[in-house]
Amino acid sequence: MFYPNRQALGDQLAVKLMQYKDTESIIFCLKKSSLLSCIELAAHLHAYIYILQYSEISDPYDITRSLGAVTSKGEFVLNPTISQGEYEYIQSSFQSVIEERKRTAFSEINAEKDPNPNFDPRAFNSRNILLFADILKTSFQIQIAENILKSYSPSMTAGVVGNITTEVSDKFWIDTDGVTYMDVLPNTLFEDDHYFDQPDPYTDEEKILMANNISLYWA
Repeated sequence: MFYPNRQALGDQLAVKLMQYKDTESIIFCLKKSSLLSCIELAAHLHAYIYILQYSEISDPYDITRSLGAVTSKGEFVLNPTISQGEYEYIQSSFQSVIEERKRTAFSEINAEKDPNPNFDPRAFNSRNILLFADILKTSFQIQIAENILKSYSPSMTAGVVGNITTEVSDKFWIDTDGVTYMDVLPNTLFEDDHYFDQPDPYTDEEKILMANNISLYWA
């Protein structure tokens, strides 16, 4: 499915999610590239926005894939496509390399501006959490979000996506209370921007500022 722009996708998803309006829900944005859709959806639902922050680590055996990611708390999250046994095998040969990459990734996060400067993570407790992305082709970001949320007790967690692959949809159904989407992609090699006629008119910094302002408005 194709969309005029990311704001239009946010509008279309909002129609399917009006049960969350004025419920103090939190939209957990899984990708910075999805922020315009997220902001539009949050405006309709009067919801807060939390932006996922992480740094990926490449696989020493295969630089085309991620071994895992380090969160803003310094925790390592293994890529869900890699089994624990495979990770231990890779680690046995590259332990010092992996540990150095973890330290570098955490340093990179610390050097970044906090995308959620006014957000108290305790707000995840007793709230509806909507794990959101406009296009989602891997469950990697879901795994990272689940790692963050494991320390809290949301009322419920659900997936919200524009275009989604079958694999990711299945993970939402297994790990959360359900998923709302516009279209299923059996498989795709296209970049996310391929599904939007118009490019984002804002920088990441501008979108993060708008997302923070949206959240402050409902506070």
